[in-house]
Amino acid sequence: MIADNMTFKGKSVILDGSSFYSCEFDGCILVFNGLLPVTLEGCSFSDCSWEFSGPARNTVNFMKALYESGATDLIENTLQDIRGESTGREPTLQ
Repeated sequence: MIADNMTFKGKSVILDGSSFYSCEFDGCILVFNGLLPVTLEGCSFSDCSWEFSGPARNTVNFMKALYESGATDLIENTLQDIRGESTGREPTLQ
């Protein structure tokens, strides 16, 4: 799906394989399975919840396990990279 300048209100929206440009999400459940890429450009989110399932849930659980087992630098560096606060170091497991 390609959505441009659309409003989604109170819906469950599967994000996988879709592109959203300048869309508004209000009171939605946003579901990401990690099966296909997603584009979210210029969108706004109000009172939404996020659901990660399938491979996306596996990735979140894996990152949590890494963090809890002591690989905190790896996860923190990854989050800094996501925020555009690159330390100049590649996130690596040590």
